[in-house]
Amino acid sequence: MACLMNSLKVPVQTLVKNLNLGTFSLGKCRMDASDPAALTRMFTLKKNGMDYVGQVRVRPGSPAVRIEVFNESYFEEFDQLEAVVLDNLTGKVLGRLLKDKDLPEEAKTLILEHIEDQEPVSEEEEVAPTIDDERNLDKIFERFNEEYFSNRIQARIMWGRDVKSRNKSGFRYGSYDEGKKLIRIHPRLKQDFVPLCVLELTVYHEMCHQFAPSYKKNGTWQSHHPEFKKKEREYKDFKDARNWEKHNWHRLLLPSEENSELVTA
Repeated sequence: MACLMNSLKVPVQTLVKNLNLGTFSLGKCRMDASDPAALTRMFTLKKNGMDYVGQVRVRPGSPAVRIEVFNESYFEEFDQLEAVVLDNLTGKVLGRLLKDKDLPEEAKTLILEHIEDQEPVSEEEEVAPTIDDERNLDKIFERFNEEYFSNRIQARIMWGRDVKSRNKSGFRYGSYDEGKKLIRIHPRLKQDFVPLCVLELTVYHEMCHQFAPSYKKNGTWQSHHPEFKKKEREYKDFKDARNWEKHNWHRLLLPSEENSELVTA
């Protein structure tokens, strides 16, 4: 059975200095012809005379990065917990992958945004909306949980980090960390020109990831499968939100300050 890391989670306390993961080799890149941002790379680990095989997959969606090791016996080589070994292995695999000069720019952007999204957010960076703020994430979450999910969704929700640089090829509206049961929403959705329904659909979309979780079919992980899509379309303003995203997504590639200048010019 493969051991799978659903999303990149690298808390400082689980990183072990000088953890000997074995001799690491990264295989050739297999691209997905239908999506320039999607790729699969096999890798091998040689430790104590044994060879172990795994793979890293990068795909648009949540999570953007998946790492598998196909031999669970690999983790028996360590005194540390399996989660600790996975955290360290993930850092090594992604670090090596990002050094590859042939890595497509789209995939690189996904990996960097995924790493950034998993970094802990300090209390100072969290946004505390006022009670009357219609973009109060907790209120939106609670309303949707009652209205659409019968209060079955158990998760925390917060604004992500406000990155000041431009995104090159894509924009990630939100993310759901299955392990932490944490939803993060990109702070650029707080801007006045973004319709409330777009923010609400983003929150609703991430809640759907817990309601209709990913599963593996024919060796491929399905995140936005038919059950997920059916539930997502139940949001009352789904079509309006998607139509706005279709025509305005490029504006969200810009930092908030640049959008402000664009509006007032």
